[in-house]
Amino acid sequence: MLSAYSNNKEIITLLNLSREKIEQLKTEHYFCPACDHPVRIKNGKVKVPHFSHYNQSACSVYSEGETIEHLTLKEMFVRWCEQEGLSYELEKYLPALHQRPDILIGNIAVEIQCSSLSISRLVERTRSYQEHGYIPLWICGKKLFSRHHSLNELAKNLCYYSEKLGFYLWSADWEQAELTLHFHIEEDWKKMLFASKKTWSFYSESLINIVHFPTKGNIHSQRKYKIGELLHSYYSDLNKKLYRRDEKIRVIQAELYNNLFHLIQLPNWFYYPGLHIFCCRGSDLLLKVRIWKLVQFFDQNVISHFELIDVLEKELAKGSELFYELPNIPHKVIQAYCLNQVFNYLIDCHHLIRVPTGWKVSLGQRDQSTSTILEWLKRIENNYLITATPLKNVIR
Repeated sequence: MLSAYSNNKEIITLLNLSREKIEQLKTEHYFCPACDHPVRIKNGKVKVPHFSHYNQSACSVYSEGETIEHLTLKEMFVRWCEQEGLSYELEKYLPALHQRPDILIGNIAVEIQCSSLSISRLVERTRSYQEHGYIPLWICGKKLFSRHHSLNELAKNLCYYSEKLGFYLWSADWEQAELTLHFHIEEDWKKMLFASKKTWSFYSESLINIVHFPTKGNIHSQRKYKIGELLHSYYSDLNKKLYRRDEKIRVIQAELYNNLFHLIQLPNWFYYPGLHIFCCRGSDLLLKVRIWKLVQFFDQNVISHFELIDVLEKELAKGSELFYELPNIPHKVIQAYCLNQVFNYLIDCHHLIRVPTGWKVSLGQRDQSTSTILEWLKRIENNYLITATPLKNVIR
């Protein structure tokens, strides 16, 4: 931590002090703002000077062993606030929440996450901020988001969503002094990450304007996939994993079997479009099974648009265990995103056909041979999927 209380309850901050001055302060006694236990000044040559609990402390609010990355990033964000003339509070302890953000800028609680954190604790902290009127701004350090070809579970649950940018995530690089917004985040069937990004150098622009960019910024992004290649690779991988008796695939196959389906003889819609529905935990095939079971009752019938949307929304609401927690995104937004995805996939695969009074449901064959699926893959091998933000996906 960079701040602590003195004997007379005065807040002492080590920022903007020379190391010589900090050495002089070491003769005094200091206390943790959260637990009131004694803390000491560490003024080494590697890390930013900071306060630290003694070894016997069991403080649950202020973490021990802060990395040089975390301490440096806090200092850099503070300097950014000062340069911009923003009113901020460093490591402000909020007793009602029993939490303290790294930096509090108005009602924006900046949390710089450089180490692991349990999902349950992330959800608890995020929802506590929201319930008390704060807007949590989670920013990933390099360790948490160093492998840019995939997202681990914690990084995924730190994502946000906006209509302008789709799913997005913040990260900071203390060595390059850069703040980056990763947006239009998508995954293929292997959970391989695709994302656009916009990067700002520290102190180069208004921090507040950058923070509000996802909702107020004007940016378009498009991505083009060769859908035939995606689907062929996906289908081949399912075959291989089923043959090797992969444990995760066996779980999915068991669920499919209970619903009289076979993993490699599904209607085309189950494999389409080779992109993973981003907010789904594990395989999105389990979600598609539920949707398919629902719409099969309307096979060859016409259903009004509003009735169809209503039944799909209710089914999605019952499948909450299939989704990541995503505490920074309202659940209704996640449901709306999933509804849009499955709805468009059903249309693209000609299971929903627009008629004057609504939608005609046409499920076709319940299952099909592998040769039929391979023929379908051959027919679409030169087709492309173009995804975009703001959302406007196109098949051609």
